Formats: sequence, structure tokens, C-alpha cells
Amino acid sequence: MANQAAPPAFKDLTESEYQKVVSKPVVQSCDMVPAEQANEAVEVISMAVDKHVSTGNYEAMCKIVKETMDRKYGPQWHCAIGEGFGFDVTYQQPNMIYVYYGKIGILLFKC
Repeated sequence: MANQAAPPAFKDLTESEYQKVVSKPVVQSCDMVPAEQANEAVEVISMAVDKHVSTGNYEAMCKIVKETMDRKYGPQWHCAIGEGFGFDVTYQQPNMIYVYYGKIGILLFKC
């Protein structure tokens, strides 16, 4: 499992710098092969968050991500979206990605 650097400390950023950081997904952990699948997962996550972030409807975000990944890469994808959670899951390797999109954490995995 390859980990990327944690997001920068938000307290040290100006408002415009903060908006640039939170408007893009930050991959926290990724165990997904091929790379195209990981890129597609990030795109699907971004689309779902952008569509429902104003309403805070995490259930709708999860549904979009899960159904899209099920259609493209076969069934049994699971998605958890929220704020302030940790995880320890068993998943079918190499099919897991954990992304921060602003203050929202998104876990996507297949099992």
C-alpha cells in the first residue's frame, strides 16, 4: 500500500490557497492497479462530491461512486464518505483508494 504525503496544514494557508487545496482531491492511500482504474476512481469521486457537496448528501455521493465502479469494474465495490473517520477493512487487493476532498474523506474498496 503506497501512502502519499498528508495534506498541508490548513492554518498556514491564505484563504485563496485553502480554496485551491480543498477544491481538488488528495489521494491519501492507494492500492489500486492499473493506474487508469485509480484515475477513474478519483474522477468518479470528484464528480459525485461536486454534484452533492452543496447539500451534504453523503449517501447520494456513495451511491454514484459505487454504482459507477460496479458498472465499469464489476460488482462488490463499497464506498464510505464522511468527516472524521478512520478505517480498517479487508479488501480484494489491489482495489482500494482513500481520498480527501476538502474536509470529506472518501474510502472506496472492493471485496
